[in-house]
Amino acid sequence: MFMSAAAPSLPATAPWALAERFAGFIAGLRDAMGIDAGHNAALMNIAARLWNRLTEAAERFAAIAAKPAARSRRPAPEAEPAHEPAQFPENAPLSRPFAPRRTLPRGHGWLVRMAPQTVPLAVQFAYLLAQPEMTELLTAAPRLWRVLRPLCRMLGITPHDAPPPPEPAPAQRAAAADIARARRRRRAQLRLAERAAIRRHGPKDDRPPLFRF
Repeated sequence: MFMSAAAPSLPATAPWALAERFAGFIAGLRDAMGIDAGHNAALMNIAARLWNRLTEAAERFAAIAAKPAARSRRPAPEAEPAHEPAQFPENAPLSRPFAPRRTLPRGHGWLVRMAPQTVPLAVQFAYLLAQPEMTELLTAAPRLWRVLRPLCRMLGITPHDAPPPPEPAPAQRAAAADIARARRRRRAQLRLAERAAIRRHGPKDDRPPLFRF
């Protein structure tokens, strides 16, 4: 006779109870987003990315709730001696830059505007943030704000006790500026291509259905 394995016991702590409530909130938010995405092409375009981001938020919340105390960081390795830069021939082909990462909108309350079904979930989330046990968890694990801050922004919530977001590193600011310049350059190229197509083939509405520049 085979014995069934005992189910793993979950930690019966206040942070873990919050993690379970947060997971239920994320599940409801995904369902509400799916309802509105059925008749909203703009939301459908980002539905997969938003679904993955919400799932990741629930997983990160659970990981922090299991161990609220921050781990000690390992000491930084010793710097290696600098090497001379490699010499490349002048006619060597340049490597293509990486395509910019496709991100979600960043406006305050963008999700509740695109998906009205998520408004009751926003009220539920604001109530969860106001609970004393949530305040205690955020005091013990301030890094949890990295998970909650994007949700507050997309749902249009401004917690009064939220710390200001960290300043981006100089390398991150430079990368963001490069991406912004690349997007502006791409939009300018598209406008020029459209004007050239209009001069050659007439307005876009008068072209065949499958016509491309």
